[in-house]
Amino acid sequence: MPEFTDLWDIEKQLWTGPAEDYDRLMADDCVMVFPLPAGILQRDKIIETVKLAPRWDDVEFDSQIEIKADEDTVTLAYVGRGLKGRDTYEAYCSSTYLRIDGGWKIVQHQQTPA
Repeated sequence: MPEFTDLWDIEKQLWTGPAEDYDRLMADDCVMVFPLPAGILQRDKIIETVKLAPRWDDVEFDSQIEIKADEDTVTLAYVGRGLKGRDTYEAYCSSTYLRIDGGWKIVQHQQTPA
């Protein structure tokens, strides 16, 4: 299993990788906000929901912004375009990562459909 050091690589992995990656890439107190019907989810429900959802074949990021609050806290903001066969999904997204025990963990993610 690869160890990710670049936050954009982690972000892509969370869109396209297997659901099992969420367990190792999420902080224990992670919260994610998705369009309905998913809504606001915390760790266990995030993993459960991702296991039921087909993964994206690929994702493109545009308008990327990376804000370092400090050396251990970084927020990414971007327009994400998920691609699955002929289906596409576009959303304004943000994710916040914390450095925990030397590695990056996602603590927050939000999507607003474009």
